[in-house]
Amino acid sequence: MRKSTPRINRISQLVRSFRVARLLLWTIYVIYRERRRVLRARERGNYDVKPNIEVLIEVLTAFRQTALQLGVLMIKLGQFLSARADLLPEQALAVLSSLQDEVPPEPFEHVATVIEQEYNKTIDDLFMSFDRNYTAAASLGQVHKAVLKKTGETVAVKIQRPNIEQLVASDLSTMRFVIWVITRFFKTDLIDLWGIFREFRRTVYEEIDFATEAANGHRFQEMFKDNPAIYIPYIYDDYVTKHVLVLEWIDGIKINDYATIDALHIDRLEVAKRTVNAYFYQFFEAGFFHADPHPGNIFIKKDSSPDQPVIAFLDFGMVGTITKSMKRALRDVFLGVVTRNAHNLTAALAKLGFIGDGANTTAIEKALELLLEQYYGSTLGQVRSLEMGEIAQDVERLLYGQPFHIPSQFAFTGRAIGTLVGVSTGLAPNFNFFEVAMPYAQNLMGLNGDSTRETIQELTTRIIDNGRILLDLPRSIEHLINQIESGQVEVKVDMPLIGRRPRRRNGNKNGTMVIPHNGHSSLTLIIMFLASLGGGIYLIGAHITNPGWFCFGIAALTALGTLLRR
Repeated sequence: MRKSTPRINRISQLVRSFRVARLLLWTIYVIYRERRRVLRARERGNYDVKPNIEVLIEVLTAFRQTALQLGVLMIKLGQFLSARADLLPEQALAVLSSLQDEVPPEPFEHVATVIEQEYNKTIDDLFMSFDRNYTAAASLGQVHKAVLKKTGETVAVKIQRPNIEQLVASDLSTMRFVIWVITRFFKTDLIDLWGIFREFRRTVYEEIDFATEAANGHRFQEMFKDNPAIYIPYIYDDYVTKHVLVLEWIDGIKINDYATIDALHIDRLEVAKRTVNAYFYQFFEAGFFHADPHPGNIFIKKDSSPDQPVIAFLDFGMVGTITKSMKRALRDVFLGVVTRNAHNLTAALAKLGFIGDGANTTAIEKALELLLEQYYGSTLGQVRSLEMGEIAQDVERLLYGQPFHIPSQFAFTGRAIGTLVGVSTGLAPNFNFFEVAMPYAQNLMGLNGDSTRETIQELTTRIIDNGRILLDLPRSIEHLINQIESGQVEVKVDMPLIGRRPRRRNGNKNGTMVIPHNGHSSLTLIIMFLASLGGGIYLIGAHITNPGWFCFGIAALTALGTLLRR
């Protein structure tokens, strides 16, 4: 048996911690300094000030080079920062985007050592053949192709890098120290450093436990078991350990291998549609999503039909979870975009925490309205080829000119969406997001019979949020009628002169209640009646009976309220 991988000695660990601390302090400080400088200038009304792109590119280039030398967590952090459009301009983000493809592999000796330690057997005992050349290398591990000796099946073997727990724990401790120093001496309300750290630490610890990744894979299998367009590889549970993962080998084509896709006459537009629809389902239905959809993790199965391509997802170490409240707010964002309602979109973004306190929501709403008008109905290729000009300036002003930021819990959601848009654009420039999104929007709004129960719940919730008085109206009306019938209340109408404030009569011994004439209130009830009646007719016509009758009930109550007010 091979010897175990030696641990990092104390001196090497101290040197590494110093390099990590110096790298993080300088990088975070420059990002914070540039962001603060721009915001302060724009608070004074100077919108011509921009972040110093040359300085940002210089510091991020140094970050990338050092991260590749240090490996593991620093590469992962660079990939994380490459998705933070709220922190960095596009030109600076591009410096970090190549980290995904620049990760160097570990030597085969380490691979053999880890496998033999985990299974207490040699590679020849476990595998009929094992490819010494790696298939893919990532920040925390790498993949090799092999054939199981027990079954003869071709598999993908994923092995972690050496000393992974020690390196992760050391680098996270250094990151925590750096953030403590920065938050102690600088006002960092512009960047939620502790929130970013907690989210980053959570995902990293989940990624270095392959047993957790296997459990995530099983969950995805259950999610897509009835969807023939999506394939999740089989996981060999008997071979799963904390440091080694064995799963079915997918003979497929990378989603960005356009030459091979075209050579096999695969419908690229259909590939984009199926991939995006799979993410719609993950975001809005399951609330559990694959958070690392880069081209190396999405394949087209070679044995699938060119007209009906089957999409295979790989690598389930980085996942995201969306709570019920977050899911509802995300739906509001989605529907705000699809229906081009900038007001609702702004409100939904504020509810999710994207818009901070003191923001000029009117300005943000106008900027969003401009973007929706500019890009609505455009294909991804058309958007890419548009002359950005003033639109780009408006986007930058939105991100830098307002307290607009990405909440830490959405850091990987934004990264997934950004990567997905890039993949879809490359696949099919004629891909129309809105065309694909519209049927999903109809489903979310309850315009088919499958979501009737959820529609009722959301409708009830919105009514409660907007006015509990309406729900108490039947009880109040019944109580009022009983008082009138028993002679406890005498109804009078006071018609005050114009400009004269109606007098309020308190403590009336005869139980007389004066109801002032209020045209605005009556008009509101009439509008509510017409809206509820129209909604009921529309929903019944669409065969959505329960919400339809609910709307008719509201219409009846408002009609009764209007009559009583008269």
